[in-house]
Amino acid sequence: MNKRATRKLTDIIADVKVDLAANFAIKDENLAIFRNRVDVNGHKFPEGGKLVPINELWIDYEVQRDVIIKHIITILKKYDPRLCTPASACRVNGAKQILTYDGQHRTIATALLGYEHVPCTVVNTDDPAFPSYAFEELNESGVKKLSPGDLHRNALTRYKLGSTEEKNFKARTMQDQFDENGIDLEDKGTRRSVKLRGSNDYFFSHFAYAYKGIDVDKSGKTLDSILNAIVTVYKHDEEVNQDLYIGLYELSRLDSRQELPDGWMLEVLQTIAQTFNRSTSVNGSLFKEKAKLQVSYVSPGRGWDAPNIMSNFIRELYIINGGKLNLPYHGDGAKLQLAENPAPGLFPKKAA
Repeated sequence: MNKRATRKLTDIIADVKVDLAANFAIKDENLAIFRNRVDVNGHKFPEGGKLVPINELWIDYEVQRDVIIKHIITILKKYDPRLCTPASACRVNGAKQILTYDGQHRTIATALLGYEHVPCTVVNTDDPAFPSYAFEELNESGVKKLSPGDLHRNALTRYKLGSTEEKNFKARTMQDQFDENGIDLEDKGTRRSVKLRGSNDYFFSHFAYAYKGIDVDKSGKTLDSILNAIVTVYKHDEEVNQDLYIGLYELSRLDSRQELPDGWMLEVLQTIAQTFNRSTSVNGSLFKEKAKLQVSYVSPGRGWDAPNIMSNFIRELYIINGGKLNLPYHGDGAKLQLAENPAPGLFPKKAA
């Protein structure tokens, strides 16, 4: 996972201004119009807390979520000082930095309108984990729920700061497997960002699947094997294929007695690549599309159950290509009939 920095708020505001102008046609003159609307309505900031100079505030992005530009635009267009309730911040061990852990967007909007101070309540603490703890408590059940990436990143921070909670230990163990395989665990929006994306050649964006991989084996060995097999066999695909991932996960889960030999995942993918190799898998959704095609052909109306269907799709394709391992499955009723009743267009046409 890419290193997340603590950044001075005024630097973040400067980046937001560039983004607003370049991508949303909101420039200084538009901000001036927004500010004028505020000045003429006569409303004041609420009492309570204190006005803190914006240039003294910092954001710790190991704790905070990334700036959501559209959220800032919404605040700017309807800015009302009465709704700018004090942002929550803290000073740890008397440090000069004041870290904002709640209220980032309204603070940035306030600065963009030209205000030099923003209402804040500042907690003085000697607990370096407090901003992370407070951020989670304030946001996890709020109106704007934290994304899986936000929660995962926060769990890593809590672990680094000494938290022994199981969820934080699990997050760290899981992240280690992605790091060791050179894969950035990040959503697709982050991947598209030049500034925020990770530096690895590969990325995986499905956090729920990632946690399934560590839940099935808390040591991380199974997750490591899944990731290693996919990037080894489909090494030219930047995004780790989610459908192969969930299929291998389910096969591993079904192998509850661990009867399959070490390296079985790699062998399985190398074998199915005889049919769907790099040239046919460059489309990240190909495996899901092919599995859906087959399901609709042999079982019209059957609902989509990714672990069940993808594990059986991989298993049957492995057998077709001569695989010898006795891969587990969900019983005869779950078979997709790839060998005996393939859907038209299921398999690539063979060269003449």
